[in-house]
Amino acid sequence: MPNDPETASAVVTRLKEHCELRPKLAERIHRELMMELHRRGIVTIDEINDLARAKLGEEPEEVVLDPNQPEHDRWDERERESIEAITIEKVSEHFSLGDVDDLVNLTLKREEVYSLENVVAGGTVSFRELADKVQRFCQLPLGETRLAPAEVIGTRVALTRHLMSDQLEFIAIAKNHLTIRHFDDISRRLIGSDNGMGRIGGKAGGMILAHAILAEKEKGDEYLPLATPESYYLRSDVVEDFLRLNRLDEYQNQKYKPIEDVAREYPLIKGVFRNSEFPLKIVHQLRKVLDEMGTHPLVVRSSSLLEDRLGTSFCGKYASVFVANQGSLEHRLRALLGAIAEVYASVMGPDPILYRREHNLIDYVEEMAVLIQKAVGFRMGDFFLPAFAGVAFSRNEYRWSPRIKREDGLLRFVMGLGTRAVDRAGSDYPRMVALGEPTLRPESTVEERLRVSQRTVDVIDMKKNRLRSIGLEELFASGTQFPMLDKIISVHRDRELYTPASIIVDGEPSQFCITFDKLLRETPFVERMQNLLRRLEPEYGGPVDMEFACDGEKLYVVQCRTLSQSAERGPVKIPKGIPPADVVFDAHKYVRTDLIEGLEYIVYVPTGVYDEIETREERTEVARVVGRINHKLPAKSFVLIGPGRWGSVDILLGVPVRYADINRCRVLIEVSRIKDGFTPEVSFGTHFFQDLVEAGIDYLPLYPDEEENRFNEAFLMQSANKMAEIVPADADFEKAVRVIHVPSVAKGRKLTIAMDGDTDVAVAYLKG
Repeated sequence: MPNDPETASAVVTRLKEHCELRPKLAERIHRELMMELHRRGIVTIDEINDLARAKLGEEPEEVVLDPNQPEHDRWDERERESIEAITIEKVSEHFSLGDVDDLVNLTLKREEVYSLENVVAGGTVSFRELADKVQRFCQLPLGETRLAPAEVIGTRVALTRHLMSDQLEFIAIAKNHLTIRHFDDISRRLIGSDNGMGRIGGKAGGMILAHAILAEKEKGDEYLPLATPESYYLRSDVVEDFLRLNRLDEYQNQKYKPIEDVAREYPLIKGVFRNSEFPLKIVHQLRKVLDEMGTHPLVVRSSSLLEDRLGTSFCGKYASVFVANQGSLEHRLRALLGAIAEVYASVMGPDPILYRREHNLIDYVEEMAVLIQKAVGFRMGDFFLPAFAGVAFSRNEYRWSPRIKREDGLLRFVMGLGTRAVDRAGSDYPRMVALGEPTLRPESTVEERLRVSQRTVDVIDMKKNRLRSIGLEELFASGTQFPMLDKIISVHRDRELYTPASIIVDGEPSQFCITFDKLLRETPFVERMQNLLRRLEPEYGGPVDMEFACDGEKLYVVQCRTLSQSAERGPVKIPKGIPPADVVFDAHKYVRTDLIEGLEYIVYVPTGVYDEIETREERTEVARVVGRINHKLPAKSFVLIGPGRWGSVDILLGVPVRYADINRCRVLIEVSRIKDGFTPEVSFGTHFFQDLVEAGIDYLPLYPDEEENRFNEAFLMQSANKMAEIVPADADFEKAVRVIHVPSVAKGRKLTIAMDGDTDVAVAYLKG
């Protein structure tokens, strides 16, 4: 129904005001209004043309359908004025004031997008110019009518490439979820020179993208609402300024050196970087960031351009540093600069360099961006920590029961900081949850559950200004209330474990056992995590893992990346009737499915010998010897067998190898013997385990102390040791590291390992 005269007049006045305020856009505004009249079916462009000609006393224009002639004549100046008048007349009859405001706003947005896209397309655009354009666009009201995706997709792509990642696979996902307004927030939190241009890197980009994907379908009433930590982004180009300022460019060529030289020089490089200077402008910006964040604890995280890319995750390869952020502003600034320098130096470490070589990325110019985040958590006396944190996988490689399905996903999490969930540290266990069967545990008795529960909690000690691992009694000595405590712990009493009946926990810290039983059984937490993973996986086009933390009120997404997974092979039948003398070992727990044949070597670190080594230096040297053997033997021709946890940062629990020390083996085996009532925890779900999956290395834990398992230690200890022939310079470590050439001691036969995940049985035997 046409407007009344008063409304029509008000519409004309409002339109005139808009055009007088923006004279350069007046023609664009009229064109947009004419197109909207056409789109709404009020009057077509051709009808407006005919009305304008009639107003000028001319006949309607004949439509020419000959493809070799123009369909219509161009408008002359008189026709243009008449068409504009007809457009205004029709708009005044049919559009409301809100319609006019909305369409003018849409025109302004189109103009800003066009301007922004032109700026981004320029190869020499500066950060300040780009940020100003983004912020100018975002200052416009959202309006009722949004720009169609096709109108902004090119700008989204260009912004993603400039500020996040140039990987096409990442851009293909990001363009569908990251709006220009996402980049407005990023641009306001970027740290770097106005004239430079750099990216925020893979880890930061993955976090922002995952949250954007998940937030699209959030209803607002979900259990534990989603959030991301308050973050700032030190751009990737800043590291180049840092290197030039300190004349450290020479270290860029570390990646081409022999890996032994890289490992030997890395501690020196860390010391040099830690004590080098930063550009004054960057120092000033970081001081402002600290001033804004206050004394809240921080996490300084690597976010390199290669990190968390689709196909190459760089899991745990670069440094992430917790900063307590206490004391005077200058003291806090010094600690922050030191943490950033540690992250920069980690690019020169042996593990990432070897990883880059294996993935044909060594010649890529690696630029390290840094993500500075407020740590997720709350203060409890002198300590700062989240209620819990961990990592969720949309695929489960850790199946201890036929009821567990790979596609249901896996959760690995701990009370406190998530370091214990992703790293292998301390005589402790995270809670492992098969998301399809969350209450199904591999332990059947209370004693077993107590033995494999988390004993210590990682916290930031605000008083001592550092990361610490503490027991529950020390944590609760402050008497401060701990959020969700009744959901996290069970109380051990009368040889039973009881979940608290209410939010008030009746028990002493000495009776607490971290089980997460109530969280898993009585809250929507498991369903929540499954839904998040199921939203992410189709968008990423494959399995994902997502790191998270919870402060008791919100669930924070702190990282997301594609998940490497081993290929599923068909059923493997365990041979019957293998002569007992030919069996090297067998296993009946945590077995995956695979068949590995033709293994020529066994590299074995005997548990008893390793346990007798007294000094940290000697145990670390055992790891380096293993690394040198790893590089001497033919790739994928050998199996590594050792005590406890390979790669643990706690040298009492296992050989502290790095990724570079084990990357060429075919199977990695951990011998878990009960010691002081403790059996080392398996690797599944750690960064270390993801390294194995990406490198095509099978993993198997052995439990020789369990009655049903066989472990032919006589064969491993009495066979000829070829170690001194392979690495003559390390002959002094012959007792600690044994290298068995299987065909030489088994009449030409080699080692076969058959693993059947369906029956949870594996056997290694000599086969001709």
